[in-house]
Amino acid sequence: MHLIRRFVGFVTADPLSPREQAYVSHLLRPALARAFFAQRHEDQRHALDVQHRAGGSDERAEAALLHDVGKTESDVGAIGRSLATLLSGVGVPIRGRWLRYLDHSSIGAKKLSSLGASDLSVAFARHHPGSPPEGIDPEEWRALEEADEA
Repeated sequence: MHLIRRFVGFVTADPLSPREQAYVSHLLRPALARAFFAQRHEDQRHALDVQHRAGGSDERAEAALLHDVGKTESDVGAIGRSLATLLSGVGVPIRGRWLRYLDHSSIGAKKLSSLGASDLSVAFARHHPGSPPEGIDPEEWRALEEADEA
């Protein structure tokens, strides 16, 4: 059900308003803001929704806004994402953009690390959904996971 909700949210997402763009720019350092705005508008909308639901610290806001930046490298839309996920799930070998989409966690974590993002942001990009890695506050992690799954 979660994936169906995510698909519908993706295909119906509105671009961020100028006010929302200014809000994100205020929360993120310039290099991180550029990474955020390089995302498709659908991913920006999802990330901002996660940030609003997660609330909390500046570090949590950064992690929420940037957790899917690795998807930028694949430039795959809703149908392609769904097909990549389904085909991979049944064991069909995936290549090219679809493989980059499926590997977005690792790609995003490397990008965020190179941009000087917080440990929480890098870890959440790499390991969500799942348990927090050692050294990451479990409460921060739980808030982000719940906000991402809502």
